[in-house]
Formats: sequence, C-alpha cells, structure tokens
Amino acid sequence: MNQRQRLSQIGSAPTDEQWSTIAGRRRQPGTTWLIVVTSTGIACLPGCAARTPGRDRVRIVAGLDEALAAGARPCLRCHPDRSRSENAAASGKHSTSTAGGDAVGAAVARLAAAFSSGDDVPGDRELAGAVGIPERRLREIFRERLGVTPRAWVAARRAERLRAHLVGGRDVLGALFDAGYGSSSAAYQAAGGELGMAPGTYRTGGVGERIRWTAAPIPDGVALVAATERGLCAVRLGDEPAVLESELRAEFPRASVTRDDPGMADLAALVSDLAIGRPRPDVDGLALDVHATAFRRRVWEALRRIPAGETRSYGEVAAAIGAPKAARAVGAACAANPVAVVVPCHRVVASDGSLHGYAYGLARKRQLLDAERVNGTERAGRAGAAGAAGGATGAGGAIIPREERRTALTSQPKP
Repeated sequence: MNQRQRLSQIGSAPTDEQWSTIAGRRRQPGTTWLIVVTSTGIACLPGCAARTPGRDRVRIVAGLDEALAAGARPCLRCHPDRSRSENAAASGKHSTSTAGGDAVGAAVARLAAAFSSGDDVPGDRELAGAVGIPERRLREIFRERLGVTPRAWVAARRAERLRAHLVGGRDVLGALFDAGYGSSSAAYQAAGGELGMAPGTYRTGGVGERIRWTAAPIPDGVALVAATERGLCAVRLGDEPAVLESELRAEFPRASVTRDDPGMADLAALVSDLAIGRPRPDVDGLALDVHATAFRRRVWEALRRIPAGETRSYGEVAAAIGAPKAARAVGAACAANPVAVVVPCHRVVASDGSLHGYAYGLARKRQLLDAERVNGTERAGRAGAAGAAGGATGAGGAIIPREERRTALTSQPKP
C-alpha cells in the first residue's frame, strides 16, 4: 500500500460545508479539523494559502496527531503544528500535552524536510536539540502521540519512499540510496518487515513470487484467502471472487498468482469458521507474510489477543501497546489490516461502544461481532450445563478462559 492509498483511508471525505471552507480559503475561528492532501502527504489548515487540491484528494482529520501518525507532514505555509501553541497561548493555556504535540509536529517537519532535500536525517539527539526538549522526552512524546519512536517513524517513511521509487520504475540501487538507505544490506534487512519481499522482487511487481489463493464462503459474501510460501498474505472480503482476485493481481502484477482450492482448503475452512464466529485456536499460531511498520505490528498483535465475542475501544488498544494517546493511529493501523478476521480489527469500536470505520462496511462488522457473541453465549451455556452436571466449574460457575498465546506477526521465511 503506497502513501496515497494509506492516506486515503484516514479521517473522512469533506462535507459540502467543509469543502466550501477549503475552496474559499476561509480560516474560521474555532475550527479544529485539518485537511490532508493524499497526493502530496501534506497536512494543512482549512484556510491555507496554497493551491486548493481536488476534492477527491482531500481527507478531513480531527487533529495533527492523526495526520502525523499516518505519515503526513505539516504544511510549511500554514504551519498547522505552530497554530496549536498559538491557540493555546491565546487562551492562556499551555499544557504539557500541547507542548508535546508541538514538538512532535516540529520534529516531523524537520525529518520530512531532510527526506525531501536529500540531507542526512537527524538522529534523536540532534532532533531533540532542534525542537528544544531533552532527547528522552522526545522519544516519550513520539510514543505517546504516534505510538513509535522517532527512529521507527524514520524507518517506516524510508521504506515507504523505497516502495514508491521501486513501483515508479527506479532501478533498485538508485531507489535504495534515494530512499535514504546507507547501504543495500540495510535495505534488504528492512525489506523483510516493510516490503514483505526483497526490493528487487517488489520493484518488478512480485516477479518470482508465488501467491496461491482460494475463495472461502462467508455470510453474505466470499473471502479471498491468499498465501505465499512464508504464510498468509491476504484475506479480503467481498461479494465476487473475480473482483477480489483482480485486486490481488493489481497489487502484484508480475507475481505468479494461481487459484489452488485443494491446497488451501484448510486455510479457507479456518477463515469461514472465523467469519461465522466459530472458535479456531489454531489461528493464534498461523504464520503471516505481511509488510507493516513496527507500530502496526504491535497493534495487530494486540488485536489478536482480544477474545472472540469481546471488543476494545481504539483508546484501550492504544493503552495496551503502551501508546495511550495514539488512538487515532490505532484506527489507521486497523484500516491497513491486510488479513481481515485473522487479525480481528472488527473487534475495535468507538469509546461509547458504537461501530466506526471498517474497510468492508459497518453492516459486515456488525455481522462478525454478532456471530462471535452468539457462538460465545452458546459455548458458555453448554459449559455451564456440563459443569452443573459434573461439578467441575469454578466458584460462581465462572468459566476460566484459556491462556492466550502471543504470536508475533512475521514476514520472514521459516528456517
């Protein structure tokens, strides 16, 4: 997934009223939302004097943190990172949280400028000095706001630039150095986690990569289940297998993509079971071949630990991975999940319990949650009845859940 595709998934499309404000370049007092231009990756205030982008290239986000977490950078004309402190000063307030947000915005802008100019990317110490805070505090507020350290943020952006150069046809060596890698070995080492394959393979659209897929029946639709030799690489939900197959082929146009119903019958059965809420303990040990940033991997691991039939809010997931202020970044990680139901992003809801954002529609999200709850209730009833007959339940008839296994997502080949 390139930068434009990822940014297109954050926030929401502008309403008519918001678009009127953007097109008219009117900076209205009290406006807290920002715009992110998906084609440039720049976050702006609604009244920015820069040329107005096309409406189809604009996403509305609630604040700068959401934009930064998705990889956008602050505009150098309207300075949305500066406006936050100015607003706080005008109201006589300047909390640590606001100051931290300003430092993150300024640091990201400095990193982005280094990438754009081809200069050396500043390290944590230099970056902290530039924004006027201690190095340790810089790392703390990056984790709080974006869920990753400055170094991890840089690694994710560098891998993203590498992907963009490779997809654009740049030769591998040139793409490596243009993306900021000091050596080809560093890029190939990072490629396992970020690209999911070697840079040369990714550049050629997956040439030499063998991807098998099958269709798994699910309620009101079908799931495309795809895997490489290293593990499961895609689970996409939809209505027509042909449409889902075309999307897979578009992502890897030169890979060997073949349908293999007999060879993937077990994986298809697993996905079908998960889609109807049937427990499959073996999903915890399933090998995954997905590319992702370090932060997204942490989010996806946390999602796999949410028991079927239960939900967590975006804030609760953020707290579980040690980044309590990165709830919006958690939402972006959920949106980028390539293996639906296996990594159960449908179990994440708003803080009030309402359903928000799901790549395959809220109706399907509701269906998945309802199926898991129904199956959970039925299992609890059967276990309770068995316990009453045999006297094997704990105090109060409580059912003690099995110990959950924390399985790291991996895109590395098995030894």
